[in-house]
Amino acid sequence: MAENEGGAGKHHTAAGKKARWANFLILAATAAVWLGIDQLTKQWALSALSDGPNHVIGPVSFRLVFNSGSAFGINALSGLWLGLLAIVVVGFLLFYSRNLPSKTMTVLLGLVIGGALGNLADRIFRAGDGFMSGRVVDFIDLSRWPVFNLADSGIVVGAIGAAIIGSRMFEKEKSGEPAGAEAGDTTEAEIGNTAETEAGDVRNLLSAELQRPEASNTPEGEAGDVQSSQH
Repeated sequence: MAENEGGAGKHHTAAGKKARWANFLILAATAAVWLGIDQLTKQWALSALSDGPNHVIGPVSFRLVFNSGSAFGINALSGLWLGLLAIVVVGFLLFYSRNLPSKTMTVLLGLVIGGALGNLADRIFRAGDGFMSGRVVDFIDLSRWPVFNLADSGIVVGAIGAAIIGSRMFEKEKSGEPAGAEAGDTTEAEIGNTAETEAGDVRNLLSAELQRPEASNTPEGEAGDVQSSQH
């Protein structure tokens, strides 16, 4: 029995590590893809919009702008402080991603990381006179909204989506419902519960086998011969 419990514990630990690695890979892949798309579109904007804006449809146009402030042209902090803040945020999200209960949450936070790295890359590699003094390339113009880029979009959409999912999970916890989940997601706790249930089933089966009377192990034919000889 102790052996079975030990096996269940090892299974729980291995499954938990596998789930954490899966979350990390989803997060890293999402961030890398969004970072790549952001940099490609910025490179396109630098080459295609250098002669002037390009009207798309309605209030939407592409207009090349260089931004030394934060997202959407908000000049609240210097480029250095914004770059350092981005590094801290990315590090925290990478650490936090090990225990994310939802694949959707993982993808949304991957968008945040990809967006933060996209603007950070601009500040580092388009640097001016000092460290992280480079200006971020913005080019999406909605007329009544500050000009932005896909990195900004990833940060905003990812943060809002993660906040919505997080608040729903919090409400479920308050109401006593299991907070984990989406369909198809398996949390570490669920994996552990499954392993414990399987171990309990094995223990019950072994106990039942040990408690069976010896007579039940006698083949039916032999039991019939014994009864005939007694008559």
